[in-house]
Amino acid sequence: MSGTTQQTRPQQPRQQSSQQQGGAGGGREPMRAAPERTGSGAVPVVGVLLALCLLALAVALVQHALVALGVIGGPAWPQVLVEGVRGTAPATWMVPVGVVLALLGLWLALRVALGRRTRSEVRLRSRTAVSVEPRDLARLASSAARDVDGVLGARSSADRRKVVVRVQTTGEASTPGAVQQAVASRLRAVERQPSVRVRVEGGDR
Repeated sequence: MSGTTQQTRPQQPRQQSSQQQGGAGGGREPMRAAPERTGSGAVPVVGVLLALCLLALAVALVQHALVALGVIGGPAWPQVLVEGVRGTAPATWMVPVGVVLALLGLWLALRVALGRRTRSEVRLRSRTAVSVEPRDLARLASSAARDVDGVLGARSSADRRKVVVRVQTTGEASTPGAVQQAVASRLRAVERQPSVRVRVEGGDR
């Protein structure tokens, strides 16, 4: 009785270069940073106003249809409006008021379409888009201030341009300066450095 022996070759792991896998050594440029996130500006306000106007028009038309069908009684609202305007004589004040209203509508349309969007975050120094909110800057500032010798407590407020740190100290004259340096160092990663103000409140003196 004879048998056959099958020889198997060990499978060698596939090696792929970093260029094929798109690794860091592939010579590719990092991906572009995403644009800074912005707010919606005046668009929601104008949208709400237009929606309310359309809703009022729809209610008036529905009421007019119900009156015409005899479902409800009373005069139709659009008819009352037309009757109130009918017979009104032209007046000299109507022309300037109409021009002002037309210019106001044009300005509002251009402001909504071309107006600058609001920004509520600050960008960090990074090749990709990384941003934080001002309240995060305040937390970082308070944390940095509490690490300074002579600081008993700290609380901060911030916006996109400045950070105000309120500290309670043991009374050392050099403490406010040290706090300002520590906070500025902690916020060094911010792309546009905010100004840092230190105010001493209470504490042992």
